[in-house]
Amino acid sequence: MKILALDSALSSCSAAVIEDGNILCELYEDRMRGQAERLIPMCREALDTAGLSFGDMDALAVTCGPGTFTGVRIGLAAAKGLALALDISLIGLTTLEVVAQNAAAAGVEGPIAVAHDARRSEVYLQLFKLENKCAVALNDPAAVPLAEVAAKLPAMRAVVGTGADLVKPFLPDALDLQFPDIATQPNAGMLGQMAYAQWQEGKKPAAVSPLYLRAPDAVAAKPIHYPFQNP
Repeated sequence: MKILALDSALSSCSAAVIEDGNILCELYEDRMRGQAERLIPMCREALDTAGLSFGDMDALAVTCGPGTFTGVRIGLAAAKGLALALDISLIGLTTLEVVAQNAAAAGVEGPIAVAHDARRSEVYLQLFKLENKCAVALNDPAAVPLAEVAAKLPAMRAVVGTGADLVKPFLPDALDLQFPDIATQPNAGMLGQMAYAQWQEGKKPAAVSPLYLRAPDAVAAKPIHYPFQNP
């Protein structure tokens, strides 16, 4: 089975080609801007390197959030458009799940917290149990103020993710948490391998929708009424 995986949900951009759970090619770039212009070319480059084409793919995988509103929309729009054009399944996973599985694959053990920078002095937070190099969610993801994170981490052993350094000043020494030196961003290679594992387990892909966890920073401007206008 061949899967094209892509991610642009946070502050990076990546694409990978997976065949039967093995990474044939993975491209990754740290990128806060320009993801819309770069994502599809990266997919083409990954396919070319793997000696395959879009038409060879059996499924697509994409991160559906949480992340930046623009990044999540870019990735989902690209993935949904390709899945529709190619008439293949689309598998969605969260950025928190992918980073948790990266930690598990790196040998991190015990319950951990994945925290991604959500700005506004908040993090997107979710707890996972790591066993036998597999990550299993212990709760639902949520946007949590930095000042409240410590209360959400009972019995956790480690914190990973793009928001790990942000939460450090808000954690008491008594928690004795570790901050493993592993990849903090989701990556398309792991995303594709997780999608393949789900497919092998017989899990039917559900409809993929964005996971934002909170309202956008940008708000619609209020209409301006001038004296000469009718109310």
